[in-house]
Amino acid sequence: MIKSNKHTLSNDNMVRKISAEISEVEVKLAKAYIQGAVHSYCSNNTNNRKLSVRILFGGNNGNWENTPLQCIYDYHKDIKQSKNPANDAAKDVGWLFKSVLLSDKRTFKHIGKDTGNIYEYIE
Repeated sequence: MIKSNKHTLSNDNMVRKISAEISEVEVKLAKAYIQGAVHSYCSNNTNNRKLSVRILFGGNNGNWENTPLQCIYDYHKDIKQSKNPANDAAKDVGWLFKSVLLSDKRTFKHIGKDTGNIYEYIE
């Protein structure tokens, strides 16, 4: 586990290593993709400052085909043969998402949970 002191997201700022066994390059690409989504969302959603993995990458955005997140889903589906690969992949993306928020220059605050953690963009 890695602990960051840069931003206070919640009482528990621990970030775990993801369970999908993918290359470091694939992890870096996934984080860059997540960072781009966070940046776009924060820049374009001035009325709704809440964000989560579900908001950014679920629902209508749940098809990860041809994105750097697809390898995480593929790992859980094909290699791990998970009974619920989408759920397991979302958990891994959640850990990457939290890591991205902790390293971002903006400030985010943990404000609750639904199927996963919900954060609010502060500044």
